[in-house]
Amino acid sequence: MIRCRHGRLRVLVLGVVILGLAGSAAAQEDSPNFFGLGANAHFVNADEFVNAGFSTWIHYSNGFWRFSGSGSGCYATVRLPTGALVTGMSVVYHDSSDSLNIDAKFLLNWVTAAGDDGQTQIGPMFESSGTPGNAITWVDIDPDHTIQYIDGPTAQSYNLRVGIPDATGQLRLRGVIIGWNRQISPAPGTATFPDVAPGFWAFQHIEALATSGITTGFPDGTYRPFEPVTRAQMATFLARALGLHWP
Repeated sequence: MIRCRHGRLRVLVLGVVILGLAGSAAAQEDSPNFFGLGANAHFVNADEFVNAGFSTWIHYSNGFWRFSGSGSGCYATVRLPTGALVTGMSVVYHDSSDSLNIDAKFLLNWVTAAGDDGQTQIGPMFESSGTPGNAITWVDIDPDHTIQYIDGPTAQSYNLRVGIPDATGQLRLRGVIIGWNRQISPAPGTATFPDVAPGFWAFQHIEALATSGITTGFPDGTYRPFEPVTRAQMATFLARALGLHWP
């Protein structure tokens, strides 16, 4: 929780209430840091990968999968919130081959309004060492990558590509764990409210609320950061933040 040194601030009250609601949602997702700015882990199971060739997945044992037929590459769509900061990925695999390796890539796919398209690799490629047995290897993405599905006239999507050139069971995949964090949007260069200057300690957070439409300030254009929050204002903030709707 953010500690406020300057009295009651509507951002603080809103944050406390939302974090309280997020606690139950996080428990449902079985991830203690599903909300907030802490470290998160998104697990992509092996059977979520679609084979690019003519092989099919076969469950081997203990959650590991192998290809049946000719070995090939496979793809899985990555679905993370817009603005998520990807820090790296852990590949969980089995490699008991002396000559063959598993490889894994985190890929950005893009299409422009002009019809051009392409694919960009984010971070280094992982390649198993061939050491017999099960392993989990972390691949650091540096610099960290911000997930952005629409970037101006360019539409973007993300996927994982894993190469498994083996059908004998010497190479097996359990899945890929993507490490990521939520992040607050950078503060703009100019202030939305005349009483919240760029130098104010909560400027970035207030601007994030204003840009997302959660707060609109008062009719005179001010934000009044030190005023207490009424129940009506809190209801407005929560309804906008959660997008509450019933037919």
